[in-house]
Amino acid sequence: MGFIALVLLLMAVLPLFGFNLILVLGPVVLQPFDASLEPIYLFVSRSAGLATAAFFAINFLRHRRPLTAAAPLLVYANFTLFFGVAFLLQTAPFQLIHLWPAPLLIALSVFLFKQNQRASAKIFSRDW
Repeated sequence: MGFIALVLLLMAVLPLFGFNLILVLGPVVLQPFDASLEPIYLFVSRSAGLATAAFFAINFLRHRRPLTAAAPLLVYANFTLFFGVAFLLQTAPFQLIHLWPAPLLIALSVFLFKQNQRASAKIFSRDW
């Protein structure tokens, strides 16, 4: 499980450094990645999904499960925000208008954080 988490993390982070790790029906392929030539939104969602899976795989190994249904959505929204901004800053024709989804994702993250806190408090309110 630790190896799978490491591979998922590598696949999520390597495009930020100019490489793309491909593991599809054959040998491992490390291809060059140019953010200005690729469809960025696909790599943002791919990297956010892989990083979310790696995050929860590492937490599973630490015996820490998500307490609420909002936790995976919160982690995915935060990773989408992180990778979205990181990939957009790497593109050559960067303009501030490309960051228009960022305030929406920040608002979603705040909402999900509050939902997660509220649900966690409700779960543990009857324990004492």
